[in-house]
Amino acid sequence: MQVHTGCFSDSRFCVGLVLFFALFLISPYNAAKAQSGEFVEALVTYGDSKLIEAEEAITDERLALMLDSLCTLDPAPGDLIRDLRLFQRIRSMDEHGMVVLIDSLFELETVPYALINEINLYVDQLPSQAEVDGSRLLAWDLSPFEPGVELYGAWNTTNPNAYTGLPTMGDSTIQLRLIEGELNCDYSIPVPPILTSRFGWRDGRNHNGVDLDLEVWDPVRSTFPGVVRFAGTYGGFGRLVVVRHYNGLETFYAHLHRFKVAVGDEVEAGQVVGLGGSSGHSTGSHLHFEMRFRGVPLDPAHIIDLTTGNLLCESIVLRAKRNSYAAYPKGTRFHTVAKGEYLSAIAAEYEVPLPAVCYLNGLPERARLRVGQRLMILPRQVAEQFAEVSE
Repeated sequence: MQVHTGCFSDSRFCVGLVLFFALFLISPYNAAKAQSGEFVEALVTYGDSKLIEAEEAITDERLALMLDSLCTLDPAPGDLIRDLRLFQRIRSMDEHGMVVLIDSLFELETVPYALINEINLYVDQLPSQAEVDGSRLLAWDLSPFEPGVELYGAWNTTNPNAYTGLPTMGDSTIQLRLIEGELNCDYSIPVPPILTSRFGWRDGRNHNGVDLDLEVWDPVRSTFPGVVRFAGTYGGFGRLVVVRHYNGLETFYAHLHRFKVAVGDEVEAGQVVGLGGSSGHSTGSHLHFEMRFRGVPLDPAHIIDLTTGNLLCESIVLRAKRNSYAAYPKGTRFHTVAKGEYLSAIAAEYEVPLPAVCYLNGLPERARLRVGQRLMILPRQVAEQFAEVSE
């Protein structure tokens, strides 16, 4: 819910209001209180202005790239650079420091509402341990014809992106079970995990999947069992296969050279759906691989260990953000970095290998941490596989 407050003339009222909501949003979400109706989660915005026109909060990587790019302009947009640097500084603060700084912004002669909106959007998307632990398990739809119709509505065989922008499901977090031995629902890596490009911001736009190296004619396999929803040529994807799985996930296999399945085919995990190639907007042979839920791209690296090709977990948790989902392996814990902490000490505290912490958070082992930074920590039994690989 967005509450548009406009511009108040009484600055003390503004300060009190923003402090209330800042403290409310930053504090961990209490699922039991929300269900009992004791409070309702809300995001306060001041008009419609933000630092950039985007539906999601700015990632650390994107923020750094934006600042580097803006500083090369002539003339450089000084006010925007100043606000973005301040926003960058806020992201490294603890709760108290963030609230004090927001307070000071309302004391300025010209209140930077765009900056405050960006801060509120950022805080609104921080992960919450209570939400992840209390998430609801979504039931499978084992229909051999059109699985997931209750989630998606119409079964669209002509547009792979037909479901972008669906409304949320009511729950802020849900669980998806990925494999189920009793139902013969297994897993297979599509191709050997030679990662050439990650998920996220790339070349001025979002890269909605990962790129995995292959040679033309290499077999590309279905990740999970399901039904082929799309098989055809589509824009920059080139020759593309989309498989709808029984848990509601969809996987995309793009830049293929040949198809090995047709729309409506049931496929098993590991079954060949196509042969690798370089069709569409591709500079060389590779597989562009996406995982989507209700049309929204998920980071495959939070579901699959792209160094070994193994699944990170049997179930994932999806947290609804403003226009997307954040995906975490079930059992993930969240650590807020305190002053003086470093990666190896945090890994030792949770008794998990350092490579496991670095992988899930996309950090080098000697990364410099920020106070207040939120790190994802894999469950110990899952993280142990990283120790075996590093040895």
